[in-house]
Amino acid sequence: MENLDTITDRILSAIRKYQFDTFLIGAILPTQVYEREDAMRARLKIRGRESIKNHLTRELGIGLAKSAKRKVDYLRPDLTISLAIDKDNCVDVTTKSRPLVFFGRYIKKQSGLPQKQGKCADCDGKGCSICDHSGLSGYESVEGVIAKKLIAITNGQTPKFSWIGSEDQKSLVLGKGRPFYARIHDPQKRNLKKIRIKSRMIESILSVKDEMPDTQSRFTVKTRIQVRCEKSPGRQDLKRLTSLSGSEVSFQNRSKTGTKKIYSARVRPIDSKNFYLTIIAEGGLMIKQFVGGEEYMKPNISEILNTKCECVTFDILDVQFQDSPYFREIQ
Repeated sequence: MENLDTITDRILSAIRKYQFDTFLIGAILPTQVYEREDAMRARLKIRGRESIKNHLTRELGIGLAKSAKRKVDYLRPDLTISLAIDKDNCVDVTTKSRPLVFFGRYIKKQSGLPQKQGKCADCDGKGCSICDHSGLSGYESVEGVIAKKLIAITNGQTPKFSWIGSEDQKSLVLGKGRPFYARIHDPQKRNLKKIRIKSRMIESILSVKDEMPDTQSRFTVKTRIQVRCEKSPGRQDLKRLTSLSGSEVSFQNRSKTGTKKIYSARVRPIDSKNFYLTIIAEGGLMIKQFVGGEEYMKPNISEILNTKCECVTFDILDVQFQDSPYFREIQ
C-alpha cells in the first residue's frame, strides 16, 4: 500500500498506447497475503468486509481515474488492467483492450480473389510473430485485404470474420456489396468512425458496432448464373425455368432435409447452349448443386431442362437482410 503511486506510474506507462474511456483493474496477490488475511479474519471474527485485494484495486482505480481522467467500469470496460504481485512486491502489469466489432459490406470488382484466407500454419490462427499477429496465412483474399487494413488502423490483432453468405473465387460481388461482421482483438485505437478500404479488386466501408450478433440474420441474395447445357434447350424449355418463382428447393444437409425459397427467376439466352439465369433466393442456396442437380437438390436446372447443365460462373448482384424494405417488395 505504500507503493500505490509507483504502481500507478507503472500502469500509466503500460496504457499509454491505448485509446479508452473506461477501465477496470484486477490483481493477483502472493499466496502468503491471502493466508495471513484469512488467519486474521478468523482470529478477529471479521465477516463481510472488503478484502485486501479489493481495497488495493479500489485505491489504484481511484488514483488512475484522477491521473488518466478516465472512469472505472465494472461491467464492460474498454481496457482491463491486470496486476501480478509476487512475494517480493514486484509488480507485473498486463493490459487487454475490449475487442472492436465492425459491420461492413464489400464489393468485389474483379474475379480471381477468394473470400476467405487460410490460417497461419505456425500458430493455427491464434496470432504469432510469423504472421504479424494476424492469425492469417497471408493477405491474398477479401478477408486478407480487409484484415490487413483493420490491423493497421487499430493496431489490433487476430481479426475474426462472420460472413453473410459466400461466393466462388471467380464470382463478382456487385450492388451494395456483401455484408459481414469483423471482430478485432486488443485494439489500441478505438475512437474510429467509418473506415473505407479501396484496392484494385475490392471496395469496402465499415463502421463500429456495439456487439457481434448472437445469431446470423436471414438474408436474400440476387444471383446471376451463367449456365451451360449439354444439349441445346428450346425457348419453351427455358420458359419453364420461370416457374421456379415462388417455389422451394429441397436439399440434403447432414442427413436432414432443408429448403430454400426462390422469390423470382428470370432467363436471358446467350447462345444455343448457354444462358443467364438471374434469381432472388434465400441465402445459403448452393448454386452449383442447384444447376447440376447433384447431392440431392430438387427441383434443379438439369432436371427441369432434362439435360445435364453446369454452372460456368455466378455473380452476386445484391444481398439484403430479410427485414429490409427491399425484401418486403419482392415477396
